[in-house]
Amino acid sequence: MKDPFHIQWHITDLCNLRCQHCYQDDFSREKDLDWPELKRIADHLTATIKNWARTACIHLTGGEPFLKPELFALLNCLDQNPAVEELGIITNGLLLDEEIVKRLSAFSKLKKIKISLDGADQETNDSIRGKGTFEKVIRNVPLMKAGKAFDIVFMFTLMKRNFRELPSYVRLCQEIGADGLIIERFIPWGRGGDRKDEVLGKRDWEEFTEILLNLFSIEEKISLLPYQAFQVRFNHDGPELLGAPCVIGVDGLCIMPNGDLFPCRRFPIPIGNLLNNSMSQIWNVSEILEKLRRKENLKGKCGRCEIKNCRGCRSLALSLTGDSLGEDPHCWYVDA
Repeated sequence: MKDPFHIQWHITDLCNLRCQHCYQDDFSREKDLDWPELKRIADHLTATIKNWARTACIHLTGGEPFLKPELFALLNCLDQNPAVEELGIITNGLLLDEEIVKRLSAFSKLKKIKISLDGADQETNDSIRGKGTFEKVIRNVPLMKAGKAFDIVFMFTLMKRNFRELPSYVRLCQEIGADGLIIERFIPWGRGGDRKDEVLGKRDWEEFTEILLNLFSIEEKISLLPYQAFQVRFNHDGPELLGAPCVIGVDGLCIMPNGDLFPCRRFPIPIGNLLNNSMSQIWNVSEILEKLRRKENLKGKCGRCEIKNCRGCRSLALSLTGDSLGEDPHCWYVDA
């Protein structure tokens, strides 16, 4: 059996926060689909996954997914589908309460609740996500862990103001009993487009990788180059670092609130709409995906690079250079 196909499904743009790095610029329900359309998309995508003889790992998010009235109906639908291997929710964590956690615990395939937190302390996080958000999230962690029904994973977006806090952030996650964390790049779209000065530079990204080397006793810095993001698992033997390669055109897609498909959420170019076409058709005929899959199409040193399993971050190249096939602006490797 192949690895699961990863789908990030943004079921609404509506959100109760206005984070400085947010890739959205619309925070309304204007593009939201109703239940019959959501069910139609769920049926279409799971049919494709079944035809591919694969399973799906689907994360529901927003906006803020707990503001979407149809969230629990959709979870129930997906939880019962044999093509779905795992479910997750990506949330800001502010709307969770005992009743919601109890309802979530009923879904056997819901394995992870991922919560955005962008600083090791209140001052840094709240400067990005809004006043009081750090305290509220930390206060809700014991509530979510009480039933032990799912893993609690924090999501940390790297910006100039916070990336050097990573060692403290890792300690915080361990102290409050998180099961893991995900480390992502800040790619300036939407509201974040006004914060390009917060995007890590090439030297910053190299410094970040050196922080990882020290934290996790990794010897070869070059071994971290193929990854566009990182995951940390907290095991009994201590934290374990895992790399997350780019899934664009290989193992994942993003569904937007109106049914549009993006190569990933940080690559905001529609390649089709699941209300009009099957996921299989879009996947097979998209010229954008075909170009992105082939390393020989990449420009500059990314195209010449000897590291065969690295394509750089195509979303960052698109955002900062306007060319999705251009060099990864973060790459510090000089031998390419």
